[in-house]
Amino acid sequence: MKIAQRTLLVLAVFLGLSLPNLAIASSQPLRTTFKNRKQASAAFAGLLRIPLEPPSISVELKSTRHEEGLVIEDISWKAPDGDEPFAYVIRPASAAKPLAAIVCLHGSSGSRESDTTANFRIGNWIRYSDKLPRQQLLGWARELSRHGFLSLALTQRGLDRRLPDSNDQAKDLLVRGRTLMGAIVQEIRQAVTYLQSRPDIDRNKIGMTGISFGGITTFYTWLVDDRIAAAVPICGGVGSVDVLLRTGRPSYHGFYWWIPNMLAIGDQGEFAAAQAPRPLMLWAPTEDIGMPKAGVDLFMETAGPAYRRSRSPKALLVHQPPGEHAFTLEAFAAMERFFREQLKP
Repeated sequence: MKIAQRTLLVLAVFLGLSLPNLAIASSQPLRTTFKNRKQASAAFAGLLRIPLEPPSISVELKSTRHEEGLVIEDISWKAPDGDEPFAYVIRPASAAKPLAAIVCLHGSSGSRESDTTANFRIGNWIRYSDKLPRQQLLGWARELSRHGFLSLALTQRGLDRRLPDSNDQAKDLLVRGRTLMGAIVQEIRQAVTYLQSRPDIDRNKIGMTGISFGGITTFYTWLVDDRIAAAVPICGGVGSVDVLLRTGRPSYHGFYWWIPNMLAIGDQGEFAAAQAPRPLMLWAPTEDIGMPKAGVDLFMETAGPAYRRSRSPKALLVHQPPGEHAFTLEAFAAMERFFREQLKP
């Protein structure tokens, strides 16, 4: 594809236009080299159909309680489209200085409640409206607060009690010229705005992590919001959309995961490369059905050189342990260690 065509295509996607007469010679994604981080972030925000500027927020504090040396706040706010996200904010009761904060995002079978249980362990959890339990890591957001972080555990749109479900919401938004991923990312970005406004937070030390559904929303929020100082997607489907389509099982991911026109600009690795040297850690088990190992390897081949050129190769860390799609105790330990190294709480 000629340079002029490529430029036109990137501009059209950013503006939300269609180019029916522009032929793409290959099914392979373009290997885009963005001029800088801002250009890459703006292009991805365009794909999500959201503004690049951080959104505002007005938070309602519904209640506060004290448990085991922690302060737990129940908050909610209005999303840009009027929906109402809700979250728990958990912090140590006796902090001597502003804290590093972590936005904690659950997977499709979890919620803010599962992430903040009193007991930190692998256990069974019954998802809202389900009858049978699913095994997952419980209480991990609260555990981060026990270790000295402030954690914000958000129940994500389309999951748990935030109905309609993600597939139905994605369909509704697409025909209205929006994307579900964009709506989700904007809510998460509002949480970052809120955290930066708190006097008990170091506004330059805000991290983000999540499992599965929460892993990909972590990654895509990180791509468009440079206020996130470090991000850790866990089993989040990060690697290569193209590889998953060609060699994986696309049906594994719901509508929320798919970004219209994305591969017309570049794959996940191209967007991540433009973010160097911003800290990013992936937990990517080699048998994770949602992120084939070949895609993760391609991600590293694409983003790794940019991080090495930035003289911050350790800012991009990828763990590929044997195993399947799961948030394990080992993943939690690696995630916490990465945040301590990068945020220096």
